[in-house]
Amino acid sequence: MAARRLATLVLVTAAMVGVPGCSDEMFDAECDLIVVNESLCPVTVYVDGQPAFTVESGSDRILDDIGPGQHIIEAMDPNGAMLERRTVELASSEDYYLIVDDC
Repeated sequence: MAARRLATLVLVTAAMVGVPGCSDEMFDAECDLIVVNESLCPVTVYVDGQPAFTVESGSDRILDDIGPGQHIIEAMDPNGAMLERRTVELASSEDYYLIVDDC
């Protein structure tokens, strides 16, 4: 009986290690910002008042690990007009998606 349990445990462990789709990203403790720009113009993104990146029309960008806690996320059009402004509170390993659909 003990040998059977041991064999089952070994098989389950081997299956878990070899499961497709399992990666380090599943256990990622980082807080990422993902910006999807569905608008017709490029959008410049600011995090906590600092420029982070520009997202071209019809594309997306990721800012890796902005850290947990409160953040102010802003999206500006090429003329400097505010398109979006969000205050977000991120827990550890929580990602935030900002979708900009108009400029």
